[in-house]
Amino acid sequence: MQMMKRGGLLLAVLAALIATMALGASSASATPFCGGQLINNANKCWGAGRPMEEAQAWGVSTGVCVGADLTQGSCAPNHQWAYVGVPYGTHYPWVIGTGSAFTYTGESYTLWP
Repeated sequence: MQMMKRGGLLLAVLAALIATMALGASSASATPFCGGQLINNANKCWGAGRPMEEAQAWGVSTGVCVGADLTQGSCAPNHQWAYVGVPYGTHYPWVIGTGSAFTYTGESYTLWP
């Protein structure tokens, strides 16, 4: 009987520990910016300032480059993701086309922890 009480107590403590770890696990959140905007290499779309540590975007018919504030990230051909990473804080994300032909931004998001 004493052994069952100890086993039950150990099981309860283990379950509480697992629940606490699951609640404390971090998951990234995302917010859109400049989605569906018409851009080219002369028309940059700026998103509003927001807490972030990464931005990503892709272009529909041409490639895009993505950045935040004065930080240039990567460029990618159409239908492929371009990324920029910045230290966590408030930044202004942007996306610009890689050519003179206009393209719509397919999707563009900022991520934070």
